[in-house]
Amino acid sequence: MLIADNYAKVAAMHIDPMEKKPLYHFRPGEEVMSIGSWGCNMGCLHCQNHSLSMVRDGGGPGKEITPVDLVGICRREGVRNLAFTYNEPTIWHEYAMDIAELDEGIALIYVSNGFICPEALDEVCSNISAMNLDVKAFSDDFYRKVAKARLAPVLETAETVASSDVHLELTYLLIPDLNDDEEELQRFCSWVAESLSADVPVHFSAYHRDHRLTDRRDTSAADLLRARGIAHEAGLKHVYLGNLPIPEGRDTICPLCGEVAISRKGYRTVTNGMLHGRCNVCGEALNVRG
Repeated sequence: MLIADNYAKVAAMHIDPMEKKPLYHFRPGEEVMSIGSWGCNMGCLHCQNHSLSMVRDGGGPGKEITPVDLVGICRREGVRNLAFTYNEPTIWHEYAMDIAELDEGIALIYVSNGFICPEALDEVCSNISAMNLDVKAFSDDFYRKVAKARLAPVLETAETVASSDVHLELTYLLIPDLNDDEEELQRFCSWVAESLSADVPVHFSAYHRDHRLTDRRDTSAADLLRARGIAHEAGLKHVYLGNLPIPEGRDTICPLCGEVAISRKGYRTVTNGMLHGRCNVCGEALNVRG
């Protein structure tokens, strides 16, 4: 019999802005209870949360919080969103699904690497409301050498989630000279447009040296802007730039008329340019769920 050593062991808990996940098109401006445990099913050399994700052999930290108690905490704090983040949520699969059975009024969110077997993914898609999926590169060689995993299952997960009722956003961490060459980014963006949807929000984030991958320079603003240009050329409608302060890099711009529908300064979100998920100026649908 297999036993999940980290079941209900909460190692990190914090109330965050939804935009910090990052989710820009799911309940923008709302708060989310973020929780995490320890462990991961990948071994990324550049992991920026390795103090939790790389813990092995049942030796991780954590305070035991039962599913019932966790739902109670969310209710007392007045938070209607709960994100499994900090480490890979599928490591917590049984815990997350037990919580899902308790209270349908709380939206469950996965911040995931997408390395999920189909059987578990079916259960996840039936119980969560939104997912930010981390596509770490568009090369199986990168996944094998840097992430200690495979690319194909991640792409299959994204395609399954995109065809479900779960709201999907993607994050792509740009690592100079490892996963950011023009051809690779073009293939990634074309896959999003053709296999998922041009409406799926994509977040390009800046890498900084961490864990065991410290021989690369940090991502620059120019790197992020170049990636955004490639994404727009591929027809992607909602492209965001993270981890660096770039003007309008976080705003939701109407793809039809160019007006700012949602403005973001840091984690302060103003939705005055949008009504019921549509641009106030031209009425274009923005793929925003409230």
